[in-house]
Amino acid sequence: MHAPRKSLKSLCSEIEVWESWLNDYRKYVPRFIEEARTKTRWEDWDKEVFYNFFERARDHCVANLQQGYFSTADKQAILAHWDELAPLLRTVAENQTEPQWNVYRQIKNTIRKYTKRDMRAATHRLVASLQPNLLCTVVEESSLSELYKKLGRYTSDEIPGYTGGDWFRNSCGISRLYRSVLQPHDPTDIITYPWQMLEFFKEYDKRLNDMNEYVTAKKELLENVRNLIFTGAPGTGKTYLAKQIARMMTGAATDEELDRSGQFAFVQFHPSYDYTDFVEGLRPAKSDDGGSIGFELRDGVFKKFCAAAAANLADSRKSQEVISAERRFDKAYDGLIARIQDGAIAEIPLKSGTASMAVDSVSDKGNINLKTKGSDKVYLVSRERLRKLAAAFPSLEAVESVKNIYNEVTAVIGGCHSSAYWATLHYLYENTADADTADTTPVVEKKYVFLIDEINRGEISRIFGELFFSIDPGYRGPKGAVETQYSNMHDTGEKFYVPENVYIVGTMNDIDRSVESFDFAMRRRFTWDEITAAESAENMNLSPETRKVMTALNDAIAKVEGLNSSYCIGGAYFLDREGSEESDYEALWNYRLAPLLREYLRGMQDADTKFTEIEQVYHAAVANN
Repeated sequence: MHAPRKSLKSLCSEIEVWESWLNDYRKYVPRFIEEARTKTRWEDWDKEVFYNFFERARDHCVANLQQGYFSTADKQAILAHWDELAPLLRTVAENQTEPQWNVYRQIKNTIRKYTKRDMRAATHRLVASLQPNLLCTVVEESSLSELYKKLGRYTSDEIPGYTGGDWFRNSCGISRLYRSVLQPHDPTDIITYPWQMLEFFKEYDKRLNDMNEYVTAKKELLENVRNLIFTGAPGTGKTYLAKQIARMMTGAATDEELDRSGQFAFVQFHPSYDYTDFVEGLRPAKSDDGGSIGFELRDGVFKKFCAAAAANLADSRKSQEVISAERRFDKAYDGLIARIQDGAIAEIPLKSGTASMAVDSVSDKGNINLKTKGSDKVYLVSRERLRKLAAAFPSLEAVESVKNIYNEVTAVIGGCHSSAYWATLHYLYENTADADTADTTPVVEKKYVFLIDEINRGEISRIFGELFFSIDPGYRGPKGAVETQYSNMHDTGEKFYVPENVYIVGTMNDIDRSVESFDFAMRRRFTWDEITAAESAENMNLSPETRKVMTALNDAIAKVEGLNSSYCIGGAYFLDREGSEESDYEALWNYRLAPLLREYLRGMQDADTKFTEIEQVYHAAVANN
């Protein structure tokens, strides 16, 4: 699962600057610069300042290296040759607006001459202490590289290119990025963000990993039960969670990729939603060129979805030989349809060789309508039935070997205009040699996730009809096939079933009045899983501070007589439109929380008093943060 990208400025707003560290930075760095500009001998430096600039390893105001700093022997060697280093440090200190690339390299080479090993991070810290406007405080190359990677993963801003092995250019690039995003902040405020953001991202990664484990557990639950309903208080992210599960099951990296996959569908039930929308029904359609309106049978969204899933399941279980034959047929048939629509084919010869059938039209479903000469009667050649005939007669020679067209064709596909089917298949084989180049890669079985938002707001029995039986996890596949209300209108009298690779997720709010009227027969076909407000805070990566406010508010709500945990406020209420945490707690209360709570308390005795008590708890929690 991938976290949504946010702007760098938005991410910075989620960081609470460490004031004690920043105060030390503000205190010492200007003094470092002044001493480096004016003093040649290290003995002339202010002792406290020099100790913090060069000798201190722990709790340093720029970067705390601890065990990664100079050894005692290294320090003694550097101090003995300070006269080589001092002019270079002065040059850096005197240039606060332009990087000193050559000087950086000279400082690095000078220090390296007098140390047992290359103390790169310690060297970077010395230089960063003198140029707060240009260099950041992430002085370890590996850590700076990690910051670049995480910024590229989590932010929507354009990140500068990273040059491996050149800390100074990378450090300067990251500082410029933060200055451009956070202007007009003071540079000494901005300098704290790269280091603190790296720490923030480490915690962010941990929370995302926890979220991935949580989504994985829910995914495994859905895979086991097949039908799952998420319930819970408003704003607990039930729909968001369902989409995360769908992305994990389908392998989609983003919501956009999920929508394009063909393995996911989303509907929202409402009181007007019915069987014709969901399963199938008669829909208005133009019936002729005169523009009069008739009706035609059309599949609903769920039936179309199940058809795609069933096709994938069937294709994934076919042998390589069957796959090759069907792919060749599909390519040949598609070519035939394209030529008919281009006007290149006007008739198809019959077996006699002296007669033919006129091509009348191609239907929206890709079926061919033929007419015998001198008659207006139209005969349908169905793509699927022709495919079935092709499986029985897989070559031109096999078709030509047919002796009794009526008996041999109807024995395979049932009652039909057998001559029309024979002639179409014969023409297909005779004129589509390029079909042998069709892709014959085996089909991989996929998982299909159907999400029903607000599932309780629809009239369940009217929407599902006879599907109460076939959606049952124990009756998936052909064994659970049922005749729909419109089965008699299909040519083949088809039955409908829900394939084994279809998974259904519903969502509903516990406080919605329609929950109680949810059909019990449907209830027992789903597993019910409550998403609590606390879980939603975890799922949405809310900060510890926001969680404290949210917990205090929900505890106060749950204590109100007439309310309970179902009325708690979910984490979504604490996010802005971009999905970032809302930082303006006052606006959050006035425009989102207060109206909802007044609605909760409407009609209750002492509603104003109860509202005031909850409000006081909320503002006290904000103040404590």
